[in-house]
Amino acid sequence: MKRTLITGANRGVGLELARQSLERGDRVFAGCRNPGQAVDLHTLGAAHPGQLTVLTLDVTDEASLDASKEVVRAQVEALDVLFNNAAILLGDETIANLDAETVMQTLRVNSLGPMLVAQRYLDLLKAGNAPRIVNISSEAGSISRMMHFRGYAYYGSKAALNMFTRALAFDPNAQGVIVIALHPGWVRTDMGGSTATLSPSESVQGILKVAHSLTRADVGKFYTYAGDEYPW
Repeated sequence: MKRTLITGANRGVGLELARQSLERGDRVFAGCRNPGQAVDLHTLGAAHPGQLTVLTLDVTDEASLDASKEVVRAQVEALDVLFNNAAILLGDETIANLDAETVMQTLRVNSLGPMLVAQRYLDLLKAGNAPRIVNISSEAGSISRMMHFRGYAYYGSKAALNMFTRALAFDPNAQGVIVIALHPGWVRTDMGGSTATLSPSESVQGILKVAHSLTRADVGKFYTYAGDEYPW
């Protein structure tokens, strides 16, 4: 049984991470900005009494982060897994219509947000069993694979997340915590679209297999949901 925190858990990959983690028997803390609207999460909670706590968690709001941690700390003494999944995609843009606020908002959620969550919860993770942080990134963040124009905000934010992942992996303050970035595949979600090649279930089966088989040799690496190492 793992004690697991998932951000952006109200839909898509995050919701499926919560579902499959609960089915594994894990104790799950599922964060989202508006728990009152997270109907599917509450349905999961009713089906798994005592296993799921739905948290109000905005990864860009420090007061929200602090409050969520107090809720978690009151219920468990440690965490074993953090899935930094919360992300936004506000649209593609070219240099002609590049908007500074759109870029900054995307960076705040997709790049800085995961680091703020890790910062708040690091002490609980370090008290956990073989703790690990899995930052849900994207192939879009691979600089070496960027061979044609793909826009700025989302792709730049995932590249930044990848570097932040590497930095956190080797930060002395995070010693003992396995930190990786992970590409979930092209998934049929609101973000991925209906023509994507993977169902959320298929993606998350792979994500959980990778996450729960990590060793110290994996620190600072970038994997796909299938367990293949991906180029930065």
